[in-house]
Amino acid sequence: MTDKILTVFAPASSGNLSVGFDALGLALAPMDGTLLGDIVELQPAADDDWALEVSGPFAHALPEDPELNVVLSSCRRFQKEAESADTLIKPLHVRLNKRLPVGSGLGSSAASVVATLVGLNQYFNRPLSRLTLLDLMAEMEGSISGGVHLDNIAPSLMGGLRLCVPGSSTQYALPWPSSWRAVVAWPGTQLNTREARTVVPEQVDRNVAIAQGARFARFIHELHSGDTKEAAKCLVDEIAEPYRADLLPGFSEARQALIELGALAIGISGSGPTIFAIVDDQRVAERSLTWLRSHYVQNEQGFVHVCKADLEGARVVGRGRTDT
Repeated sequence: MTDKILTVFAPASSGNLSVGFDALGLALAPMDGTLLGDIVELQPAADDDWALEVSGPFAHALPEDPELNVVLSSCRRFQKEAESADTLIKPLHVRLNKRLPVGSGLGSSAASVVATLVGLNQYFNRPLSRLTLLDLMAEMEGSISGGVHLDNIAPSLMGGLRLCVPGSSTQYALPWPSSWRAVVAWPGTQLNTREARTVVPEQVDRNVAIAQGARFARFIHELHSGDTKEAAKCLVDEIAEPYRADLLPGFSEARQALIELGALAIGISGSGPTIFAIVDDQRVAERSLTWLRSHYVQNEQGFVHVCKADLEGARVVGRGRTDT
């Protein structure tokens, strides 16, 4: 019989964006056309159970046992949810092209979950609503990161810059200045998200909380007003960065160097160790890229990309049919 093959891509994302701890996320698209994200291919399985095949530059960092992979967990969770909505799900053969480094601060687990669940929902003619799908993604990604947050899930799913209300499925699209570029640098090392969260205090000084809240509100206002210079001044993190900075060798030096090169703001992407610089000048972007490659990247696996906002989010990148 003839049956279909579906391939879905979900982009990398940068959570927090300094001022929005657990509440802001940006989908990333390298200017050179690199697909910075994960790709999932779905096709009929040879038997009556889910099968997972993993490839890609970062496949080696995933558990050897497929049952411990969040992609397979997402498949089984999707099947349960869809069948509760009276849709019969026949298990598939799933291929994960793992293109994002694990523990990088680029929404690696979120991209895998989003690509998988978007693909499954498309493959089976959308048995789940967008809201149900979003809840399911947050649940699966939270099983990896240690908490349910949408700041990687929402931008990877829907693209652009997203304001995510912690503790809920509510999220909003925010304007991203067309002149802004995010120069993102992954040094080639890992930083476990759960561990990175433990260094952040459970309670924050009242004055710090008030100042951070005011900056966050002003950032949203300046974005909508179109004042990009003032918006960039708000990209400051007094909640997590002071405690996480020591976990990132070379971060303080990078901050100083990138400011001197003309960057508008510098911060930690998610929990790190990836860092980002916001720039609005191509020459500054190129100089920042060169400096980060020479001074922040620690091994051959590390990389630096000059990115725009990925406004598409997760999308189908291939369709086909196979004779079985």
